[in-house]
Amino acid sequence: MCVLLADTCCGLALAGPIASLMNTVWPIVLIFLGFGAVIFVHELGHFVVAKSCGIRVEKFAIGFFREIFGFTRGETRYSFNILPLGGYVKMLGQEDFELDKSGELQVKDDPRSFTNKPVGHRMLVVSAGVVMNVLFAGLLFMIVFMIGKRGLSTEIGYVKPNWPAAYAGIEPGDVIERIDGKRIEEFTELNYAIMLADPLEPLDFQVRRRGETRHFKVTPLNNEDEGILQIGVAPAVTRTIGKVGPSLDPDREDHLHKGDVIVELNGREVTDENANEMMYLLMSTPFDVKDVVVERAVSSETDAATKRIHVQLPIQFGIYPSDMEDQQSLHAHVLGLAPLAKVASVEEGGRAHLGGLEAGDIILKWGTQWYPTRGDIVKSVRENPEIDIPTIVERDGRRVILTVRPKVKRRLIRAAGKPEIGAELNINATEVLRIGAVAKTVYDNRPSPAARAGIPAGALITHADGESIGTWLELIECFRTHAGGAVTLTYDHGRETGLTCEFEVPRTIRTILGLPPHARISAIDGEEQVRIDVAGRRRTVAVSSSIGLRAKLSEKKGQTVTVTYAESPFAESQTAELTVTEDMVDPWFGRILYYVDVRPLQATKTIKKGPIDAVVLGAKKTVYFVASVYTIMERMIFSRTLSVENLSGPVGIVNIGRRVAKIGIIELLFFLAMISANLAVINFLPLPIVDGGLMVFLMIEKIKGSPINLKVQMATQVIGLILIGAAFVFVTIQDLTK
Repeated sequence: MCVLLADTCCGLALAGPIASLMNTVWPIVLIFLGFGAVIFVHELGHFVVAKSCGIRVEKFAIGFFREIFGFTRGETRYSFNILPLGGYVKMLGQEDFELDKSGELQVKDDPRSFTNKPVGHRMLVVSAGVVMNVLFAGLLFMIVFMIGKRGLSTEIGYVKPNWPAAYAGIEPGDVIERIDGKRIEEFTELNYAIMLADPLEPLDFQVRRRGETRHFKVTPLNNEDEGILQIGVAPAVTRTIGKVGPSLDPDREDHLHKGDVIVELNGREVTDENANEMMYLLMSTPFDVKDVVVERAVSSETDAATKRIHVQLPIQFGIYPSDMEDQQSLHAHVLGLAPLAKVASVEEGGRAHLGGLEAGDIILKWGTQWYPTRGDIVKSVRENPEIDIPTIVERDGRRVILTVRPKVKRRLIRAAGKPEIGAELNINATEVLRIGAVAKTVYDNRPSPAARAGIPAGALITHADGESIGTWLELIECFRTHAGGAVTLTYDHGRETGLTCEFEVPRTIRTILGLPPHARISAIDGEEQVRIDVAGRRRTVAVSSSIGLRAKLSEKKGQTVTVTYAESPFAESQTAELTVTEDMVDPWFGRILYYVDVRPLQATKTIKKGPIDAVVLGAKKTVYFVASVYTIMERMIFSRTLSVENLSGPVGIVNIGRRVAKIGIIELLFFLAMISANLAVINFLPLPIVDGGLMVFLMIEKIKGSPINLKVQMATQVIGLILIGAAFVFVTIQDLTK
């Protein structure tokens, strides 16, 4: 009995490591088997057509270099080699030369050799591999859609302020149906359509909004950090929490945890059907959410029981930039007052991590500057690569002294990227009412309320109209209630305490109508768009954006207008009349964002078709991905809207494939279908050593009536081998640096 127990315990002890090893190794095995299948299909095309044309096939190989195992059947050696990242079919007449008496290279005179067959037959053999890859891709796509594939929903969950989608008028809750007339099945297709768009050309978005079909013109913006075109949207979300930020304590039961499922908000049930709307309300109106109930697993086991818990919401705030050209919100402020920066996350192994920075740290001093804003820190990082920067942070109520050295992101094409520290500083220090900077002017170079009040950078605000305040949320609420009037602020600065100033707070449409910051103002006098000048170009932007609203109100100063608004993107529109005055032109309150520092999981949907529809969709997908490869090359080489750093070589593809294989077999089949379509294009490019290069030689031979000189062919093969080898080394190094 004791022996049996010992064996059982030993088995349990080994089960964990073995399961972990299999979880790591098995996806890699699957992706290599998948690559082998794609390569096998390609070479099978060459093999079958060569046999049909009476060509002797000497070797059919999967992989390169040394043979692991193989067998000979008839006149052909079937070989499986050590590096399964390619393959080849060796036909008689290929690399099969002898010197005649004149010293010229000649092909052996054999009627079954490849080179002695008619040009048309050789063209069929050369193109067969590509054709098989295209057919294989279509077959895999068809299988995937017959079984059913999960994909991200095309419903919009978030629209990034001051980005093209926001300026066009796209809102959370909109469902993207078509782009430039092409049906969009999932969010990934939306990203592809944007990424491969013609630069500076607007895309026509057909969306469904509350049962109504609408069209928006959206011009993608080049994100220089990522090297791709984007419009600033994210897909709809579910009610499950996928990530929590530093403001939530994982040790507190009444805080949101990763894996929590939101089931009630203010007594209203949250379901899969209304999750996007309800989570939007949770994320954007946390002040209005008084009661949040979650379901939480009592243990980490898969089938663990759950319990319902009432949780609290630590509220954060963000500020949209007031300038259309300031996409990164580096100098965002509230009426001229900018908050201190707070570390949202730290990349493991990055310079911030090595320097001792932690998520949740509030930056008090950066270099020689006390109380810097995010913009100050980003500017300093970019100007001081590989230089130690003394840093003081506030952590858990105490000051910590650190040193951070910005790192230059090495690139293979460009000399260097922007210096970085490996940390996100995109949240504000809500709990510290210290002024990081004072913006001297707002729109049209008008003095900001903060500049007029004379409050200095570094001031610590302690009271408003004699009432004690200690957080930015309290200050913003004070400004809201005093809009159209003034508030007396008391602050400390340096060694001086109890200083005061009169702070004038302008009105906005939202403060006049009693609307929250996230309320959507969609039209003024029925006009939903306005033309403005940006960097010398005329742009059309939506009135629902803060820039568009300010421009439209500037046109309507002194007039009584009808305002069309909704309390959220999911609410019904209403109207109100008011007279536009000078002090309400800038919609400052609409640039405030309240949120909870969590990230819900993104919503997915199943794409499943019947046999006939699956065949049609599979064919469309194949054509799309084949065409996309050519578009990607054009965007990288000529338009330059897509960085070559987005390319992946064998290492990157295996890594992506490994992650895909972990998700499931359907996702792996879809990935392999994409690879097969890509391989078809790459193999048929007019480059020496690949099928496309050989096809060019055959076309020239057909036109001139004789083959190209063998020395020329061999020279171009060598050049092609060098080019492809260099490209292989380039993408491999790039994959490893990633």
